[in-house]
Amino acid sequence: MSKQLQKLLAMTVLTLLPVSSFALPIDWHGSFGVDTTLMSDFRLIKSKTDNSTGNDGTQEVKLTAGNKSSASWQSYVLRLSPTMVINDAATFFGELSTGYANGGFLGDSPAVDAGAVAGTSAGNNGAGLFYHNQSLGQGLNIKKAYIELYSDTATYVIGRHTTEWGLGAIYNDGSDAWDRHASSRDGITMKLKIGNFHVSPFWSKVSNPGYTDATNAKEYGAGLLYDNPERDVAFGLMYGKKSNGVSNDLFKTSINTQVSLGENDITITDLYFKKVFGKIDMAVEVPLMSGELGKTSAAGTATTYSAKAFLLQTNYKWTDTWTVGLDAGQVSGHDGGTGKFGALYLNPNYQIANLIFRYNRNAVGTTSQSIYDSSITNARYFKLRSSYSSEKWVFDSALIIAKAIETAKAGANAYNHTKNKIFTNAVGNQSDSMGTEVDFNAKYHWNKEVSIGSALGYFMPGDYFSYTNSATVTNQTKSSLLLQINTAVTF
Repeated sequence: MSKQLQKLLAMTVLTLLPVSSFALPIDWHGSFGVDTTLMSDFRLIKSKTDNSTGNDGTQEVKLTAGNKSSASWQSYVLRLSPTMVINDAATFFGELSTGYANGGFLGDSPAVDAGAVAGTSAGNNGAGLFYHNQSLGQGLNIKKAYIELYSDTATYVIGRHTTEWGLGAIYNDGSDAWDRHASSRDGITMKLKIGNFHVSPFWSKVSNPGYTDATNAKEYGAGLLYDNPERDVAFGLMYGKKSNGVSNDLFKTSINTQVSLGENDITITDLYFKKVFGKIDMAVEVPLMSGELGKTSAAGTATTYSAKAFLLQTNYKWTDTWTVGLDAGQVSGHDGGTGKFGALYLNPNYQIANLIFRYNRNAVGTTSQSIYDSSITNARYFKLRSSYSSEKWVFDSALIIAKAIETAKAGANAYNHTKNKIFTNAVGNQSDSMGTEVDFNAKYHWNKEVSIGSALGYFMPGDYFSYTNSATVTNQTKSSLLLQINTAVTF
């Protein structure tokens, strides 16, 4: 074949190829982190006997197999976030993770059971093939999948997306590398900016077991924020309604016996204020909950909901490297009544200490629960902290003191905020002292993307945690120590 003929054939093929065969580029970013944690005396008591079974009032947590007093685990967090710019008016965002709470645990899926997965034989052959065991695969979870549409008047967020408001005490988008949870919406949010005012009405579907209002759960509302950087002031209001259909049985409670909540209608009013005074800044968030919670008692009667919290964060920029601050908060609890529920649980991402409130200690002895499902509730706390930062290092220290708001009173009904159980005729009075904790954290920024951190927490629990709701069992508290080393990479 002559060169002229080859050139003519090549030009013909190029002419026949469709112009639209070019793919859109995808920008990948995300984070990955691994940590190892040791928690001594996780039960917070000296006793090595388990008296927790059958007693809803005791503060004891279940012993583990082997009656071990300390716990240790290694976990990971994973986020893969693709971004695709479709055109000037639309962008697609996504986020993938695995397991529960944005990750899992090292060694949480060994392939040792030959009957569970075809092709594995190490379980039947025992120790002779133990070193051949491999971890099973885990499926990816779609945490985000939404598009942003840009117009001259507003931005429209459509699909599964996250949201945050104020200090992140209720609505928290889980954007930190070590956040395990996120406030997610399956719906639409409109973001409108008028001068210094930001308006964000939203609607989302919470669950969809059916196609009628009787089986659906939804959330809708709007946020209004005034943010003036020139005057260093911001304040606003988030108002939302969350309702569940009468025939939707996906949401259950075991406060007495396990029952479906059924029809409910909750109003969330969240106030936020922030102001900067030179070297001092302060921020306040006040979430208020009210409405009909549903059927939370064994009798199946409807329960009203009335709960609130007051949260304060302050900072004083002492020097370019030193910052000191004072945090305070009061989060309501439940008094044990059956007609009205009063406990407010903050977002699990919103934490004030390395140990107290941060971990679900019941999960150590119960594999059906997650160690990271723990929230601040029924507490009044004060936190004095300091932070030193340099080019590569950040050192944080803190002193936290906490007291309970609602406690058991002899002969009256009470509520166990650790086990989420109402118990009747409490035996003896419960102390309101939750205890004192001292924390030290250090983080080394290896480079812009990689950091290595460590955490130390020493918790001296108060007699609130020694309550047994028993005339024959007496417990004494014991201090707990937490040690953690972690590394994270963001890209």
